[in-house]
Amino acid sequence: MSNHLFQRLMLFLMMCGLAALSPNTFGQQSLPPVSTPPGVMLVEVHREEGFSSDQYFWTRLGNTNGSTLFYHDDQEHWETDNFRPLLARRDAVSFDDWSIVSHENFNQWAYQSRPLFTWELEEEAGQIATNYALYGPGPNGETPLSENRLGVLMPPKGWQVARFTPSSTANLPDGFNLEQVDSSQGVILTNTKGFSLYTYNGPLHPEVACMETDCYEHWIPVYAPAIAKGVGEFSIIGRIDGTQQWAFRDQGIFRYKGDLLPGDVHGRNNLDQFQVALLKFNFIPPGVEVVAQPGYGDIFTLNGKTLYFGSAFEKYWGGRNLRGSFEIAYFKGKRLGGDACVSEGCLRRWQPFAAPPDAISNGFWEVVTRRDGSRQWAYKGFALYTNSDDNAVGQMNGHSIYDIADVDGDEEATARTKLLAEVGNALGGAGVYWSVAKP
Repeated sequence: MSNHLFQRLMLFLMMCGLAALSPNTFGQQSLPPVSTPPGVMLVEVHREEGFSSDQYFWTRLGNTNGSTLFYHDDQEHWETDNFRPLLARRDAVSFDDWSIVSHENFNQWAYQSRPLFTWELEEEAGQIATNYALYGPGPNGETPLSENRLGVLMPPKGWQVARFTPSSTANLPDGFNLEQVDSSQGVILTNTKGFSLYTYNGPLHPEVACMETDCYEHWIPVYAPAIAKGVGEFSIIGRIDGTQQWAFRDQGIFRYKGDLLPGDVHGRNNLDQFQVALLKFNFIPPGVEVVAQPGYGDIFTLNGKTLYFGSAFEKYWGGRNLRGSFEIAYFKGKRLGGDACVSEGCLRRWQPFAAPPDAISNGFWEVVTRRDGSRQWAYKGFALYTNSDDNAVGQMNGHSIYDIADVDGDEEATARTKLLAEVGNALGGAGVYWSVAKP
């Protein structure tokens, strides 16, 4: 459609009252619910792989320290020996998939109507979840990845690891799914191939949204079949060109042509009229943003400064500058804690991302306590830092730096070197690899 014809069409539609004169007339949208309440974490479960990126299985729920959360299959007849309820504050309220179970002396969190518990026998945060991923049945009853479970600590019969499953309670039409997409820092609407979807929030009526050349060259309407019917918050829009389009909460659904792979959300900064179809948002500390860095993909910044994490040396084939970097298991960061940088010399270059006294772990963000008692934010298990060599927005002077551990230092330095060698299992070396923090 030519721009001249489009302008004439808009004039006609405005006369008919179909085109809005002020933004958001058709785009009123309330803030989506948070993915988890304060004190409840989202933790990715991985299997450690030799010489390659760790294998991701699924995302589980954890308490404020990252310990595995459980529920029981039979809430009428269960034994709770060594299991402790996940406490909720007295003033906590139910929301979305989260509800409150009231007891005589305390409140307890339940996820998707299942009361949650920790297990006292778990020695390391996430230990049981990892065991379950390796030696338990798959989500649909598949054969365990490894059947040699002799001596492996597993939950008692009837107890299950609580996974984060936002799509299980969603009312979706065919062709749609819900995915936790890191770059969006939340749960978003996707198509069945995993591509991110967006909704139109501009000034035009949904029937005529994105008809001009500058728009439809980048944005693709998600068309609905002729026999499709609305489901839940999904409805059908009859577009002015005679096609049918899916809408979510009365906003037309689109896909962005610049998203080349599942998980991309490059359209979030393309036009103010479009927004990611976000159904749940993950907690994120104040000042933190996800920004697109040319050549590296999306990274975290804190008040404009690049954020980094340090991981113990590991022997990997390949590089760490690939798209998405490497998957690194949560427990490796958890074991390292704030010990990636402890000496005065190191701290002059690397500044810990300080967590305030009232900060509480939430979602993928965890509060860790450093040796000096100060508190620091960690993301997916790894403590985060800024770098003193970054003096302008967009600089990444702290990326891809190898800090070899001191093997001839004092007792404290030697103990740290031993810790790094054990965490990284580097087979011949110990140290910290500094990398830009990616979602």
